[in-house]
Amino acid sequence: MKFLHQNRAFLALLIPFMAIPWIILGDFHLLLFNFSHNRLEMGGFGIEMGTYSLIALLLLLGIGIALISTLTLSRFYCGTLCPNTFFAHLLTLFSRKKKSILSKIGGFTLLTALASMLAFSVVAYGISTNELIDAIAHLTFAGWLVILLSLLMIAEVYMVQGWYCAYLCPYGAMCAILPIEDRLTYRFDDPSSECTECEGCVKICPIPSLDIRQGFDIRCIQCGLCEVACEKTFAKNPNITTLISHDQRSSLRAGGRGKGFMIALIAITLFMFAGVIFLSNSNRLDSCRLENQHLHTNSFKGNQ
Repeated sequence: MKFLHQNRAFLALLIPFMAIPWIILGDFHLLLFNFSHNRLEMGGFGIEMGTYSLIALLLLLGIGIALISTLTLSRFYCGTLCPNTFFAHLLTLFSRKKKSILSKIGGFTLLTALASMLAFSVVAYGISTNELIDAIAHLTFAGWLVILLSLLMIAEVYMVQGWYCAYLCPYGAMCAILPIEDRLTYRFDDPSSECTECEGCVKICPIPSLDIRQGFDIRCIQCGLCEVACEKTFAKNPNITTLISHDQRSSLRAGGRGKGFMIALIAITLFMFAGVIFLSNSNRLDSCRLENQHLHTNSFKGNQ
């Protein structure tokens, strides 16, 4: 139950994320970048778009959402909403030395199942779920894509998890570059020199060579595993709970409270909105390879 409580924010986001591709309103999905039929389906409506327009739209939305998240959530996303952190928390439940081989196998099986479900959901935003199930059954491109994403997630968790977060994650690079005020919410405070030097906080940290006892480090993803390790060290000490504390800061104020922060958010939002309108403009249909292009072309010639 404690594990579910610690990851409640991620699970609250994961459930609707996995459910949305299955929701159909009328003839269209709630949200689907339908590459197999060259259209954007949103809110039960369909907008014909070419393949390259859909790719450009995904890039536009991805970069825009990442910038907004960096300016508002900052590392709160890394430590709370990122699947990588959730898998790291899950791995700690089954990878301890005292755990039996059977328990570790069960943990690997559970992680594999969750990674596969998440990979399926990601790909399902680009192809309908029925077509994706058929693609997996017949091992076509979309099916192989699900398998590849699943394997990459599993390999990343077991092999390069912290290394990826510290050096390869594009979101982490944004957090390091942009002028974020609240970069770190976990702090080591030991005025009475009560630390036992067990280095539990260092050993459990997914980021290589990161020691929270040394102070601020831009690579910290705020996963909170160090706090958990410190709590276990002092579990039998009635006077001390932990030496690592979590600052109670607003998770939506990472970029500060000034006018520049609000102007940046508004500018990014307007740019995304303008980009969506431009990419979904029906006047651009003649240059696209669409399944109903001949209907649009004939209608256009008839109006002339």
